Amino acid sequence: MTTKHSPLSTLRARADKIASTLKAAERGEKIDARFAEKIEAARAKESFKVGIVMDDKVIIIETPWATIRSTDEAGLSEYMLRQMQEARDTVN
Repeated sequence: MTTKHSPLSTLRARADKIASTLKAAERGEKIDARFAEKIEAARAKESFKVGIVMDDKVIIIETPWATIRSTDEAGLSEYMLRQMQEARDTVN
């Protein structure tokens, strides 16, 4: 398991896997059987809700399918990573 203080490489690997699975599901590709049924059911809705379980918290992220379609895998991964690290976007 991980926390927001886990090594960046560990958190990035988890974020990359989540983003990869989301993009594969969005494209209609075959995905891990553990998630296939739930993701297929979620495709009928406007948005997708993903839960990231960590040692110190559970993060629930709801993302519209339109955003998943329009964002590349690296962008989705970066967003997931920021959420896991509890990073805040700064406005200057």
